[in-house]
Amino acid sequence: MADDEVIGVSNSEIQMFQKCRRRWYLTYYERWRQRDVAVVGPLALGSRVHAALETYYKGEGPLIEQYDLLLNEDRMLAASMGQDLSVLEQEGELGKLMLEGYLEWVAEEGIDSLYKVIGVEQILSMPMLEGRINVIGKIDLRVEDIRDGAHLVLDHKTTAALGEFEKWGHMNPQLMTYQTLDYVNRTGDDKDQRLAGGVFRMLKKVKRGVRATPPFYRQHEVRHNVFTLRSFWTRLQGVLTDMLYARQQLDEGTDHRLVVYPTPTRDCTWWCPFFQVCPLMDDGSDVDSMLNDLYVRADPYAYYKDKDEV
Repeated sequence: MADDEVIGVSNSEIQMFQKCRRRWYLTYYERWRQRDVAVVGPLALGSRVHAALETYYKGEGPLIEQYDLLLNEDRMLAASMGQDLSVLEQEGELGKLMLEGYLEWVAEEGIDSLYKVIGVEQILSMPMLEGRINVIGKIDLRVEDIRDGAHLVLDHKTTAALGEFEKWGHMNPQLMTYQTLDYVNRTGDDKDQRLAGGVFRMLKKVKRGVRATPPFYRQHEVRHNVFTLRSFWTRLQGVLTDMLYARQQLDEGTDHRLVVYPTPTRDCTWWCPFFQVCPLMDDGSDVDSMLNDLYVRADPYAYYKDKDEV
């Protein structure tokens, strides 16, 4: 890393660094990603459902139609990799049932009528640490609450238990990152209309059969005051300082086990794509060969560049 290099950092990278420095090291410093993209499992199911809802609220087409397009893309991808499609079909059916029920729920509750989409795919950035780091974020859906005029982020989450997010949603760093970015970038006539918080809609991962226990959907709204955001700003400087130091140490050849050590938990089995590789980095195995066999180098920030927006 050159002395004058500006490093782009997203909330996802920050959270990964805090949760497990080794996964951060492999993903963002070494830039490895899985050679074969997973199209089944909790993360893949959630990504498909979330992407369909995002395109639907952007006005790009009917929800189920958008979901079917995404599912078909995953079918073709799985077939090209020679993967068994049976599990994908089961998860695909679950996702469709969840979305069909979602449409029924929002119609019955009338909640879509309370919010107006006023912005899509807004990419924001702000320099920090004397310009050494540029924090970036992409607000997919910005809405206005027609009851009080507040601007909010609209986000959807798939979950096994509806009540989990409500317990910690007010501490969600992703939302506070968006609010901080928005505040710094406010200009013109709307400079005083800050992003007040977020409205989150949870979809339970269940087919809603006769044995399933409702509710299956829930909405939770979070708003933050300026004191919370000021505190978050201070905390953000702290973690970015730690991240910058880790990069500098790695650039200087410091043993990665000293500065970007792993944080193993039971979540590693489903959360981390490097679950198989991680222990090999400590037991003397030929980990480089495994990395080259199972992973490829890729830009972890391609998400922000797909449409030449940055």
